[in-house]
Amino acid sequence: MTLISRFVIRMTLAATACTALVAQDAISQDLIARRIINEGTDNSAVMKFEDELTHDIGSRLTGSRAFNRAADWAVGQFQAMGLDARLDQWGEWKTGWDREQWMGRVIAPIELELQVACPAWTGGTHGIERGTLAAMPKNEADFDGLMKRALAEEKLWLYGAMPRGEMADSVRKLLDHESVHGIVQSATSTRWNSKTYKNQIRVFGVRNGGLVPYENRQRWAQAVVRDDQCEAIEKALAGNDPVIIEFELRNRFRKGPIVLNNVIADLVGSEYPDEYVIICAHLDSWHQATGATDNGTGTCSTLEAARILTSIGFKPKRTIRFMLWGGEEQGLLGSRGFVVKNRTAMHKVSAVFNHDSGTNWAHALTIAESHADDFGSIITPILEMMKPPQANHEGPIFRLKSRKVMKPAGGGSDHASFAAVGVPAFSWSLKGHVPYGRGWHSQWDTYSIVEPEFQKHNATVFAVIAAGVANLDHKLSRKGVERASPGGRGRVDAQLVFETWLGVELDNDTIKTVSAGSIAAKGGLEAGDKITSIAGTDVANSRDMLAAMREAAAESTEVAVIINRGGKKVEITLRP
Repeated sequence: MTLISRFVIRMTLAATACTALVAQDAISQDLIARRIINEGTDNSAVMKFEDELTHDIGSRLTGSRAFNRAADWAVGQFQAMGLDARLDQWGEWKTGWDREQWMGRVIAPIELELQVACPAWTGGTHGIERGTLAAMPKNEADFDGLMKRALAEEKLWLYGAMPRGEMADSVRKLLDHESVHGIVQSATSTRWNSKTYKNQIRVFGVRNGGLVPYENRQRWAQAVVRDDQCEAIEKALAGNDPVIIEFELRNRFRKGPIVLNNVIADLVGSEYPDEYVIICAHLDSWHQATGATDNGTGTCSTLEAARILTSIGFKPKRTIRFMLWGGEEQGLLGSRGFVVKNRTAMHKVSAVFNHDSGTNWAHALTIAESHADDFGSIITPILEMMKPPQANHEGPIFRLKSRKVMKPAGGGSDHASFAAVGVPAFSWSLKGHVPYGRGWHSQWDTYSIVEPEFQKHNATVFAVIAAGVANLDHKLSRKGVERASPGGRGRVDAQLVFETWLGVELDNDTIKTVSAGSIAAKGGLEAGDKITSIAGTDVANSRDMLAAMREAAAESTEVAVIINRGGKKVEITLRP
């Protein structure tokens, strides 16, 4: 074979390879989506995750031993998939609290086994504690009568909701007496219950319970009893015979410090490893049932999305980060802590997708108009390849709801922590036949109300969309993604919004650090710069800076900023 012949063959092969590469690149996203859909449909492990989380671990109150077990379990699951997984501390509490077994019964004049629940961070009993049920005092005369009985060492349980005002202080004094075991109340009297569902019991707990020093913990017990059983108790109380009742409430306090963690697992990007698409849910739950739909469903769809993507060997362009939050039920604490700690890197987050809406199936996503083209292309395989998980569904399996401006989410769930600082953050719109309110925070939030087909669908959809966003040649646009107002529903302050927007840390009006690739870095801001004016408006603090930047950015893509750098006046241009 001549040299020329070899050259012609090599060029022909190279041209063929180039053509194949172009064709592969053109269809790769469809192939990826098809593999995701096949894996999620044919080999789903989402209910295996749900089974282990709800049955082997159970409820997961923030700061409890059960939460720690769940976090370690999740890290292990992610690591088994080959992901870089670890715990990430967001805070520390002074007191931990764990529930064990709860039991209650009426001994006389009727016999009745009770369904009981206790609010978090309330005290327990010392074994089985029996006593006479007495009505909650309504006035000083009632209180004096009960105090005499307590001083005479008569064992008492108080019946009724804790009063307010001065009488509440009197009742707490009574409860501090060793002869008074605690209070008993109906589910309705807690004011936490839904009237829609008969005999539902919801228990929560004071949000700052973990911040109360161990020495100041609530020692007395608090039992919440099902409404129909309370009706029988109240009827007995109206009679002439004493009502004898007993409880064993095994609630355990732990002295802090209690380390509080989120879970992070990264599928590292091949081209933009320091840019992120986040799939997330909160791992914590309230403590009454097993947290199956609040938020076991979100936790397990996150795990399953990770399993699907790693099972098919997917290599995203930018990192897909799977996150399980702590402290959501106490006020989005884990996600907010993460945002605050990483505030100078929020410009690297392309999107956040949060699942905290129960066991129904993902049917829609609300997006900004600037995202429409990107998402329209990404969801095409879902529309073409997937079937609705509900037989009677009519219309498209998934749809997009475009808004010119995406308002920052309120305090509903963890995507709000990101939305508040201008990150495109999304919560899935679900539809289906399972009423969310029935299980929500109640004794019925167990594995039995989770719909396997819906969960399978959700994890698959999440994986397809996250993979599509991760493989875009650009991050999602911030156009039409509005930041929260300081002190508003987004629960942020002006400094945090300003810092995350520009990618800086502030010390009053002076720049402490500038994050690489941020708006501040691209505009030429440096550590040590003192901001004195934005778009012609003098500024003296972060609130002034944010207000001036908002107003200027609404009118122009370029904002003139005056800084003091080493005693000299310097003008730079930012493009927010």
